[in-house]
Amino acid sequence: MKRHHCLLTLLFFLAPLSLSAGRKVAIVRSSSFQLFDRAVQGFNSCNKSAEQVADVTLTDNDAGNASILNALRAKKPDVIVAMGTTATRFMREKDPSVPTVYCMVIDPASSGVVPPGSPLDMDPAAQVAFIRKNFPRIKRVGVLYGPGRNIEEVAELKHLRDEGEAIVLLEVPSVDKLTDAVINLRKEADCLLMLADPVLYSARTAAPLILQTIQTGLPVIAPSTAFVKAGALVGLQAEPEENGCDAAGVVGRVLKGERPSSIPLTRPTRYGVSLNLVVAERLKTSVPADLIQSAEEVIK
Repeated sequence: MKRHHCLLTLLFFLAPLSLSAGRKVAIVRSSSFQLFDRAVQGFNSCNKSAEQVADVTLTDNDAGNASILNALRAKKPDVIVAMGTTATRFMREKDPSVPTVYCMVIDPASSGVVPPGSPLDMDPAAQVAFIRKNFPRIKRVGVLYGPGRNIEEVAELKHLRDEGEAIVLLEVPSVDKLTDAVINLRKEADCLLMLADPVLYSARTAAPLILQTIQTGLPVIAPSTAFVKAGALVGLQAEPEENGCDAAGVVGRVLKGERPSSIPLTRPTRYGVSLNLVVAERLKTSVPADLIQSAEEVIK
């Protein structure tokens, strides 16, 4: 009986190992973008489901990518982790028989990228909670969005509004209407929470937009440090390491047999904070001392 008990105990501890035995995962990057390095580090630190057999970067020519694809097929991975939209589309088009889990993708729905995966867009509830905690004078959170963009985030913000949060959502029909949209938003909201939208908030529109918000006294909570340097009050940037770790969790679920399309999105909830205290002074906005102390970057 004792021997039988020991055998059962041994099988109990070996069972988790057998789940990942022989399972292989390959990483495919859209480019040599530096933030992909951090996402891969996060993935590797959390990946307990499969052996990594490749980490490759797509090229800018068809012949090079065909060679990469052939090399990947020779490795016979059970799942692909695609870093970025380009790699996700490439792998799903060229080898749809292997499940592809996306990572480091911004606004996947508007790009036609379907689950499974871990988007880089911040969780709207976490963003609103950050504003409520650190800037209690901001009562009405304003959001501008373009047609067909940020579909999931807008839906979640509408849900928060239905639950009682003071959120003002205005659709901007085109980029040339952005100036008018900011004027209208200022009448109804106390800040502008920017979504990650490279069409609405591009290199061309960012500077005049932020200048307009400063002139009209509308604080901006932006999705990256770059906007803070341009004059946004706060930047909330999702941590690539967490995005990679979330992708590892999705990989584990796929390898356990879950239907890939049924795995819900896991949005980042941890973020790096950057602050522009020059803008805070201009807008007469108080910034908590503990937030300044914990911020990754502070412009004074």
